Amino acid sequence: MPRTTHPLPRFRARSAPASTRRPALVPSQTCVRSAPEQPQAALALDIEWDHPRPVVVVSGELDVVGGELFVAVLDHVRSSGPGTVAVDLSGVSFVDTHGLTPALQPDVVLVDASRVVDRLLTLMGQPAVGAGRRPGGGRGCT
Repeated sequence: MPRTTHPLPRFRARSAPASTRRPALVPSQTCVRSAPEQPQAALALDIEWDHPRPVVVVSGELDVVGGELFVAVLDHVRSSGPGTVAVDLSGVSFVDTHGLTPALQPDVVLVDASRVVDRLLTLMGQPAVGAGRRPGGGRGCT
């Protein structure tokens, strides 16, 4: 079957008279229905040392970039002493699998989680925090 070719469109030369040029977009011509910019919730990690074991408190957006920082903080807490690491994800507003994976390690115990974290855990086939993963019913319990 022969291949048909389409003619290339003809473009106007740059020196075309101003009357034939398209007018430049001005801010008043932008779409009125554009969504307002939402401020991004930065990732915040905090370690609470005043519990029987340290609790890593995570808030904001936990994604692939934040996951790297999360791993570093977990490694720091692991190096400070033996045992499991408690993680509180109740302040997480967005999470993806890359950000959540460090919290699924065998030596990590989830003590609380937001709805978005519970939903992703369910989609991943993991038990939600409210479904028996919470040890003793609260943060920092042994």
